[in-house]
Amino acid sequence: MALEAPKKRTNPKGEPPKATETPSGQENTKKGDTLPINFKTDAEFVKEWRVYCVVNDISQIDQFKKMFEFYKKQHG
Repeated sequence: MALEAPKKRTNPKGEPPKATETPSGQENTKKGDTLPINFKTDAEFVKEWRVYCVVNDISQIDQFKKMFEFYKKQHG
């Protein structure tokens, strides 16, 4: 009675990445995804920020993006 060698299992993870494909850590993030930015500030600023956005009919996200673009232009 001869023993048979165990069968090789197939890899459920698929093929490993090629050596030329260096992972950057951003493979799963899509351009349109939104993520929260969490920071704390004083209550008066938050109220003033929200009132400003409502009065000027702009979303807080759009205003924050405009503000950041302006900051980058002014400060390199």
